[in-house]
Amino acid sequence: SSWQYYKSVELADSLITAIVQAIEEAGLADSTIVLVTADHGGKDKSHGGPTMEEIEIPWIISGPGVAKGREIKTPVNTYDTALTVAHIFALKTPSSWIGKPVLEAFESAPGKAQ
Repeated sequence: SSWQYYKSVELADSLITAIVQAIEEAGLADSTIVLVTADHGGKDKSHGGPTMEEIEIPWIISGPGVAKGREIKTPVNTYDTALTVAHIFALKTPSSWIGKPVLEAFESAPGKAQ
């Protein structure tokens, strides 16, 4: 890892903080789910290969109905993200979509009365 990488992580962190603060200041925290992820990992200066460092991604979700402090134990693939968002909004998904919604992240089914 290089200092440029750490500076990029620091910038991303500050931007996420700004988004969360804006959501709170707008009074939308009780109705907004924030999901932070990446399309792939990296190893040294390469990416897209078969190593765990290149395959594993962050997948962080927070908001109403999301279980606080829960570590997701089942594997999450990048294509599970779209299905999770569709699940949150109770949308019907095309049969050609692969993956699964990450239900383990939630206290109960989102979009339904609690």
